[in-house]
Amino acid sequence: MKKFTFSIILILVVCISAFSQRKYDEIVTTENNVQDLVQNEITGVVVFKEGGTVKGLDPETKKVVWTLTKDDFGATSAGDILSDPDFGKVFKDKSALTSVPGSPYVEAYINNKYIIINTDSGKIVYNSSKESFWVTQSDFIPETDEYLLTLKKDGDMAIALLDMKTGQLKWNTTVDKAKSLFSFSFKESANTNIATVHGSVIYYLLYGKLYSFDRASGKLNWKGEEDYSKFFLTQNDKNIVVVNNAGTFSTKQYLNVLNTETGKSIWKESIKTKRVVYLEDWGSKILVAHYSGFNFYDLTSGEKIWKKDARGDGLKRVIPIEQDFLYVAENEMMLINKDGEKLWKKFIEISDDKEDPIYYLGKVGEKVMYLTGTYGNMVDYKSGVKLWKRNIQFDKDRPVLPAYDEATNSYVVYNDEKLYKFDPSISDKPEPFAKVNIKKEKELNSIEQFPWGVVLSGPVEVMGVNLDGTIKYHRIYSQPGEGTRRLLKSAAIAGSIGLGVGSAVSSVKGAEITMTYRDSEGKMRTSVVKDADKTNQDQAKAYAAGSAALGIVAAKFNSRFKAMKQNRDYSYIFAKADTGEKVLVKVSKVDGVEVDKIIFNNNQPVYEIDPATQNIFYVSDKSIQIFNKK
Repeated sequence: MKKFTFSIILILVVCISAFSQRKYDEIVTTENNVQDLVQNEITGVVVFKEGGTVKGLDPETKKVVWTLTKDDFGATSAGDILSDPDFGKVFKDKSALTSVPGSPYVEAYINNKYIIINTDSGKIVYNSSKESFWVTQSDFIPETDEYLLTLKKDGDMAIALLDMKTGQLKWNTTVDKAKSLFSFSFKESANTNIATVHGSVIYYLLYGKLYSFDRASGKLNWKGEEDYSKFFLTQNDKNIVVVNNAGTFSTKQYLNVLNTETGKSIWKESIKTKRVVYLEDWGSKILVAHYSGFNFYDLTSGEKIWKKDARGDGLKRVIPIEQDFLYVAENEMMLINKDGEKLWKKFIEISDDKEDPIYYLGKVGEKVMYLTGTYGNMVDYKSGVKLWKRNIQFDKDRPVLPAYDEATNSYVVYNDEKLYKFDPSISDKPEPFAKVNIKKEKELNSIEQFPWGVVLSGPVEVMGVNLDGTIKYHRIYSQPGEGTRRLLKSAAIAGSIGLGVGSAVSSVKGAEITMTYRDSEGKMRTSVVKDADKTNQDQAKAYAAGSAALGIVAAKFNSRFKAMKQNRDYSYIFAKADTGEKVLVKVSKVDGVEVDKIIFNNNQPVYEIDPATQNIFYVSDKSIQIFNKK
């Protein structure tokens, strides 16, 4: 074990000892065991199912404010739905309750029925029991407070638009034979069903098929001639860029451009290329980056604009910076301008192995900083010359965690029990400003900066490090076991709400294709914001859409969202005590103090932490125990 000397050091290594159960503050008792519990992010209402009822619990008063019973749910759906051999496939893996992100709604699958509940009022907005079909797919459209429903009826597959204000179907349009729903295997897991509302048209990519509907009448304008995995509307509103796979196991993809009026291709032939990594729409042309390189293509003809592709064997990522492009091919990076001309004399090696993950790559001031599985350094943006003669060499078998400090325009980086400060103003490789002894290093998943220092945390460990490199606190707990995965996931979410990007860690493998929009001169159409700000803006937009759709009083919504954003001061750690009991521990990130401890009495606990109030709602057999914030 490494030994370090500090002028002042406080190390708290904790093994939980036996302690008395903290009694709940309030309790809601039920007649039957509680089978599921979720919290809606817009209203804050905690929804739970027990026996044949679904109830809503107000997060402020902790009282049941509405109850739905079998009389509200109605009889089993009409027709011979229960005898359908595919019916069980759809309902087998469905959770009883699912809160719909960015909305005030909860979906419920109860007694073979699909139900949508308005959590603010407890009103059933939609109930499939009155229908002669059953719902296989649902997609909420927050912009218009509508749902697109995929239905199976009498051997056919149909798409319906549900108005959430009235609970009525606006239209119901048959699009295919239902057997296509269950004939995908690999495709089904690879394709993401996406709906986009664009003016008077709804575009819907469903199990590889792209449809265009008239939003008012439901008339099917057209159905794509081929299968697609992604689609993007161009900024001229006249075209759609589509990507599809060459085959189930193929690394090749096809890219084409369709006419929005007809769904027909406007190019004579699709571009056959390796896996598409990134797209940009420049009005009259499209930048297409794929696994082997990238080039511009004329939007109308599909012809290449640059004489040759920018080199990119093993291309991983393309980063637009103003009108330039920073890109990584295998383990090297290069900067080119909008004409495909190299701005640096040579490629910069950023890792030893082409398979190394890239944890961060981007512009910091007038520098380009890179953090990979093996190296860290800064490069002058204009010349491509490394600013530090030697790379910081990372241990690729251990986590690399970066955190951005906006006040100093610098990064703090953790690797191999060391903390570094990446400051654009320094002239050579920095030495670590702290050396720490992390017990569960490979499980670390978060690094955060505070005015006083840095917090490192993982599922069962949290450490605070002062800016002078001394350890402020260190808490270590025992792993509770595999049965608590759901709880750990919930705790991680609750502890990180409002943090924006708590850690910039992200491997580029398997990244989603994105398309950026620019004008013909290459200028971004929208202002660029920092990732953390963008995260919060998107979150706020989603919440606001749901709030507006429901008509929630603005003050009520804004106060909850503000409180959620501010909840970044605690870690929730689920651990095992010496007695064998499973314990949820709330740890202050400022000083490492254990603020709260709660013992759970079952092996697979179900609970929610209200991110606005920090109250805990915990399912215990025939009750919901409520623990107020401490």
